Amino acid sequence: MQTLKDDIRQRIVAVAHEEFIAHGARSTSIRTVARRAGIAAGNVYNYFRSKDELFCEVLRPLLNELNRYILSHNEERHLSIEVFDALDFQNEYIGAMKRMVRLYRPELHLLLFNAEGTSLAGYKERIAEHQLKAGTEYLRLMKARYPHINIDISPFFLHIASSMWVNIFCELVEHEEYDESEVNRALEQYAAYSMAGWRELMKP
Repeated sequence: MQTLKDDIRQRIVAVAHEEFIAHGARSTSIRTVARRAGIAAGNVYNYFRSKDELFCEVLRPLLNELNRYILSHNEERHLSIEVFDALDFQNEYIGAMKRMVRLYRPELHLLLFNAEGTSLAGYKERIAEHQLKAGTEYLRLMKARYPHINIDISPFFLHIASSMWVNIFCELVEHEEYDESEVNRALEQYAAYSMAGWRELMKP
């Protein structure tokens, strides 16, 4: 049985990262990845069973970060009625979104717009579904703490709200032509708009 080496595996992932970012999932060739990594094409499959598995490994850091970001919405410190009157929480959440875009913009662009032909295709819908589940759980947790608030929110509206959030996220990834001050202004206005709407619906 062939001994697998961490340095070769890391080299494959590093080269694949560059190739996927440059050419997208569909147009990236395992043969090219192998050649650039200095190994035989067949040797790649000793480390990754398929191009799809390699693609997922390249995006694993981003996927983990996305998961942490969405779940952070329901952290203990955020389950407070004060979120309806203070923008600190919204600013923190938006700041984390901007940081993720800044650190992972090429990977996000690959995942959201150039993952055709992989198991991660259509990931926007998965993010929206994850956000929907987290938001539903948030409402449940808040109701347990503050019985007077209203959480009788249409599931379809929650779906719409989650999809809208994902679209905003995609806009941040796709449009680099706006300077940081304009991005900040747009997101601050979105935060104020969003919070006013949730305050009206939940009546804290």
